Amino acid sequence: MSLIERYILAVTEKLPEDIRYDVAEELRSNIEDMLPENAAESEIREVLERLGNPARLAQEYNPTKRYLIGPALYDSYFSVLKTVVSIVVAVVLWITVLDWVFKGTVDFDQVELWKKLFTDSIEAALSGGLQAALWVTVVFAIMERSGVSQNELPFAKKKWSLDELPTAPVSKKAVISRGEIIVAMFFTILFTALLYLKPQLIAVYINDPAKTEAIPLFNTDRLHVYIPAVLLLALVQLCVAVWKFVQRRWTVPLAVAETVQGIAGSFLVIVMFNDRQLFNRDFFSKIADMMKMPVSQVIHNWFWATMIITVVIFAGITIWHSVSVFNKCKK
Repeated sequence: MSLIERYILAVTEKLPEDIRYDVAEELRSNIEDMLPENAAESEIREVLERLGNPARLAQEYNPTKRYLIGPALYDSYFSVLKTVVSIVVAVVLWITVLDWVFKGTVDFDQVELWKKLFTDSIEAALSGGLQAALWVTVVFAIMERSGVSQNELPFAKKKWSLDELPTAPVSKKAVISRGEIIVAMFFTILFTALLYLKPQLIAVYINDPAKTEAIPLFNTDRLHVYIPAVLLLALVQLCVAVWKFVQRRWTVPLAVAETVQGIAGSFLVIVMFNDRQLFNRDFFSKIADMMKMPVSQVIHNWFWATMIITVVIFAGITIWHSVSVFNKCKK
């Protein structure tokens, strides 16, 4: 593929499909008009560098002009906004209802309690949705000003060069699946919301003829020590997910970011699950009663198993995923 065709590809791949051909023809004609006959490669490079970053040129050709976030990021912003707000609202509603159910608060014969559940659910959904919209907007505003919208390394100040042009159309193996991003967002939001809003719902539930007994897994006082790290990690994961939405394919900077957040997440999980003060003593006592074992033996077995599981599984998954995404960058 010639240098000119690589440049045209870099411009048109960010445009709506229905105008790509016309833009490619117009741009090709303009470049030819700017070049002398039998132009040397140095002359071609000079003209293309004068035209500048293909992502910026694509903005000029794009007929859709929106400026809430910026023309290059608006469509991705709107897609991510709808996705994240929908997930947050669904998760918050589910947590609110589940909390009422396991508290034994819901009584089918008391209309006032049902009204209170309804109002609590709506209030939680609105609050969660607005906060989600705020954070998505903040993330995109940061990306807009960091250079991600121009397919650059965030906050890098280097000048764009022709060496960054793609050598060929993107391989299907290097394309990032939207479904994969949405699933990752869902579980990030779900576990973060549970740990932050209602950690007591992460429990062992024991059915009893009179009521369902819930024994929380975590010591909430100790859990509060980790909450800032959990929220920070969730924000980083959201930023990386948004970057994937915008980039649409694996690149080395994106693979590095994915690897770093994966290592950070694995490290946090390993530290938390090997902290003996984090887990509720009553949880171990109940397990010991059910298994007819000494509490000390249950605690020993639990932390021995969690150490092996968290280190082997989480570290293994992180390494495997990192190698996989870096291989996709080469496709």
